[in-house]
Amino acid sequence: MPARCRKLPKVGSFGLGIRADAVPFAYLAEDGKPEGFSVDLIEEIRAAAEARLGRPVRTELSRVTPSNRLQMVASGALDIVCEITTPTWDREKLVDFSVPFFRDGTRILAFRDTLKTTPDIKDMTIGVAEGTTTGDILTEALPGMVTRAYPSMDEAFAALRSGEVQGVANIGIILLGLSRKLEPDRSVVLLPRTEPLGNETMACMLPQDDSEWRDFVNATIIGLTRDLADYRGRYMQIYDKWFGREGRLVYPLDRSTRDYLLHANIWAR
Repeated sequence: MPARCRKLPKVGSFGLGIRADAVPFAYLAEDGKPEGFSVDLIEEIRAAAEARLGRPVRTELSRVTPSNRLQMVASGALDIVCEITTPTWDREKLVDFSVPFFRDGTRILAFRDTLKTTPDIKDMTIGVAEGTTTGDILTEALPGMVTRAYPSMDEAFAALRSGEVQGVANIGIILLGLSRKLEPDRSVVLLPRTEPLGNETMACMLPQDDSEWRDFVNATIIGLTRDLADYRGRYMQIYDKWFGREGRLVYPLDRSTRDYLLHANIWAR
């Protein structure tokens, strides 16, 4: 497939990849429309492009999965995917990444009653989504752990409900979001209870060798974090919408993550 022409002055639309199961980052609402933290982030990028060009800019939506998202960006089928993707050097061979827009830690979600029979997580069989870094993080942190890959997080959670696996791993906030689909009478727990097994940075995937588009995306993300030091500004508004007290999932922005995002701005003023 030929690569798109993504040079910002010529763009009238850009191809957007979105997950359907990454609550509350990106998912399909009951009316079939995409919504979530990442969807709002993309809307900021679209609006900024529209303001820069002085004419309408639209997004062309495609659904992606953990296993096909890199190839869809690398092939030129998509111009941007801003969901729960962790930059790695292997992935960097195929796509470029923006500055980070989120950070969280890898954990394991299990039913609390599972701990009565399998109290040590290294003895559990853990479900992960195909095409993610989660499995590598688990085996590095807990050598010998048995993992089982599934095409999507929804299917991994189905395996958890059926007892095929004893836990499901991902970043903590995704696990909490998806746990709402589980049986309300079965209590769940995130493991380890203290420190995560590994910290993961989230960034937008972009096609390689398009510095103008990458610079624009970076400048837009950095612009959103203006005033974040005081827990104010546009980034904080979007964050509170999804993760604040009245949000889709309560997940306060801690100081270390705030500072991490602020340090992404390396450009002299």
